[in-house]
Amino acid sequence: MATAQTPPPILRRRLGSLLRHYRRESGLTLAQAANILGWENTRMSRIETGQYQIKADEVSTLLTSYGVAEAGTIEEVTRVIDSGLRAWWAAYADVLPQTYADSIALESEAVLIRAYFPQLIPALLQTPAYAHAIISSSPRAATQRTATALVQVRQARKEILTRPSGPTELRAVLDESALYPRAGSASDLMRDQLLSLLDMSERGNITLRVMPLDAPVHSGLTSNMTIMDFRHPWPALVTVDHTRGGVFLEAPEDVTAFTEVFDAVYEAALSTEESRTVIKKYMKGTPHA
Repeated sequence: MATAQTPPPILRRRLGSLLRHYRRESGLTLAQAANILGWENTRMSRIETGQYQIKADEVSTLLTSYGVAEAGTIEEVTRVIDSGLRAWWAAYADVLPQTYADSIALESEAVLIRAYFPQLIPALLQTPAYAHAIISSSPRAATQRTATALVQVRQARKEILTRPSGPTELRAVLDESALYPRAGSASDLMRDQLLSLLDMSERGNITLRVMPLDAPVHSGLTSNMTIMDFRHPWPALVTVDHTRGGVFLEAPEDVTAFTEVFDAVYEAALSTEESRTVIKKYMKGTPHA
C-alpha cells in the first residue's frame, strides 16, 4: 500500500486551526508569529489555514513561543507530522472522494467513535457481503464499477478496532430495523452479519445497543451521526453522511448539540445484554418470540 508523505488535507487544516488558537491565546499577532521563524506573513497565514505543510520542529518552536509548556501536547501535535500518517487508503485514491479520504484519516486518529445510523449497520461493523450489497445498490454506475475496491476500503477501516497499539473505542446504536433481512438479499447475508455483530460486541472496546422498534420518538430520528474524540489537544468533531459524501462539523456548539442527541439516543436504546438477545432472536428468525 502507498504511504502518504504529508498529513491529509483535513489534518493539515486542523493543525493550522490549532496553531491559530494557541497563537491568539498567547496574544501574538500573525506578523509576530511569522517573525519567530523568519517567515513572511502570507506563509504563516497559509499554514494556519492548512494550505501549506509545516515541519515538526517548526511546530515545536511555535508552540513553545506561544507558551505551550506541556511536553505531551507538543509531542502529540508533532506526532501527526512525524508519523507521515501511514495512509493505506492512498492506494485507493482513484475511487475515494476527498471527503471520504479525510474521514478515514480522522477515523484512524480517533480514540473514541460514537455512531448512530438509522436503518443501516454502521460501516465499521459491516461484513464484506453486507458492505458489497449496500455499496452495489447505488444507482450510480461509477459506484457499482468500483464496488469491490470500496468494500476493501470499508474492511480495511475496521483495523482501528483491533490494532494491538491502542484500539479505538466504538459505541454504536443500531436501529432494530437494520437487523431485518433486506429484500432480495441472500438468506445467509444477514445471518453472517448478525453473527459478526455478536462477535464484535464481545470486544472490550466495542459497545453495541439496539434501538427497539417500539421506542418512543427520539431526537436521533432526524439524522445519522458520527462523533469522534481524539487525544489532547485535538478537539472532537462530528461527521454527517449524505449521498454525495459527508460534512464535518467542528464548531464546539455543533459538537455539543450532536453529543447531547447521541447521549439521549444511547440511553433510550436497549442495554448491551438486551441488545445481544434481540440480535440472537433475529439470527434464529424469531425476532418477536
